[in-house]
Amino acid sequence: MEKLAGFENRFRIRKRLDTLTRDEKQKIHGAALDLLERVGIRIDSPAARSDLKNAGATVDEKSGTVKMPRNVVEDLLKSVPSNIVLAARNREYDLPLDGTHYYFTTDGCGVSVWDPKSCARRESRLEDIRRTAVIADWLPNLSIYEPMVVAHDVPLERHVVSGLREAMANNTKHIETESTTTPEEARAQVQMASEVVGSSEELRKRHYISAMVCTISPLVLEGPATNAAMVWAENHVPIHITGMAMMGMSGPATIAGDIALNHAETLGLACAVQAHEPGAPVIYGSVLSSMNPKTGSVNLSSIEAMVLGVCASEMSRFVKFPCSCMGIGPGSMVPGPQAAIESSLISVLGAISGSEVMNGMGLLDSSTVLSYEQLMMDNEMVGMTLSALREIPVNQETLAAEVIAKVGIGGTFLKEMHTLRHIREFYVSSLWPDQSYDAWSKAGCKDIMEVARGKADSVLTEHRPEPLDKAVEKRLDKIVKGFGKS
Repeated sequence: MEKLAGFENRFRIRKRLDTLTRDEKQKIHGAALDLLERVGIRIDSPAARSDLKNAGATVDEKSGTVKMPRNVVEDLLKSVPSNIVLAARNREYDLPLDGTHYYFTTDGCGVSVWDPKSCARRESRLEDIRRTAVIADWLPNLSIYEPMVVAHDVPLERHVVSGLREAMANNTKHIETESTTTPEEARAQVQMASEVVGSSEELRKRHYISAMVCTISPLVLEGPATNAAMVWAENHVPIHITGMAMMGMSGPATIAGDIALNHAETLGLACAVQAHEPGAPVIYGSVLSSMNPKTGSVNLSSIEAMVLGVCASEMSRFVKFPCSCMGIGPGSMVPGPQAAIESSLISVLGAISGSEVMNGMGLLDSSTVLSYEQLMMDNEMVGMTLSALREIPVNQETLAAEVIAKVGIGGTFLKEMHTLRHIREFYVSSLWPDQSYDAWSKAGCKDIMEVARGKADSVLTEHRPEPLDKAVEKRLDKIVKGFGKS
């Protein structure tokens, strides 16, 4: 991949627009604070309950319910950093979360892979993590790599650390880990990240990895995952607090109600993190959805889910948290037009509403099926989104008044140096045909999915990510092999 100075500038976009009024956001925030104070949230982690009790919350140890008075919540949230940097192995790919950028990740926890030759799914393997990590390292419009599948050929107790090892060895960008479910897994991943950046002290300063921790709707923080969050907090690994309330099932069947519930859960876990480790970075990371009214199944790409993502992004800005709301995760079962339409609409809405990190490139069927073709297609979709919504500088150079005067009436700008300088900024696809119909026809009328598959194959053949130091790689292997052994 061509490496350009200021990688993060590729993802800088225009000022966001608001859907909710300030009064509406204030009402949602107030409802969430009222829920935390009056109803409370069940926290299945004794350590987290103890921290919150010391901070002034009321704890019922029998039920595990923690009630947080408004002043306690507000005091705890004061220590949440509003701006952080997601660091990368290659410092060129460091990503500031400062409200002016829009970054994209792959998605995680897929359980199968689309095989275009057989038009069927196969089990995902560790090799798929290696391959997608290499492709993600090359993709110019991808900011963050997340191990994309569950490796069925790896023992269950080691699949998280094994996947992270492949990600670290084959990708030089920031890495997000999703499927951590125990504090032991979190500690092992912290140890691995510390090996890569040099020390645990350096990891606290350079956020090389971040971690997704999900709340359980309605109003539950599950024990092992919350204990894992405490490990992340102690090491200042940014935590994507990911509420997943489903309208009509695990959340109210209204936009405002689902957002209020999600806001309460997000603030609840943020408070638990701050009570344990003041100043630990957290990210408002909602991926909300609606229930399919015909089947009762999750619908991550429904219009309601898109609106929920917009509103969640705005609530993150309201409380001044970094934001990783929304996810592409199309409902389409196969790569193609449906996935492209759904993902494109979600992507544009995320940019307009203020999401800073958009989850989901490359997975289909509600983020369960990896498609190499769709990963390449999504890279094009992201590139077009960023180009459409990037900042529009208005200055003497871009107004080009002198150039217009020089060319004059009826002239051409083709031969001007100004054109040569700025034509490089035009978006050019790496997939769409750029020849005439006749040339395309003579070349075999290749379908865009076929082109995408070929592009993925060529990247895997030609791209070589910067390798890890051999000594570091050996230490990572030792951690992976020893994990889970008593």
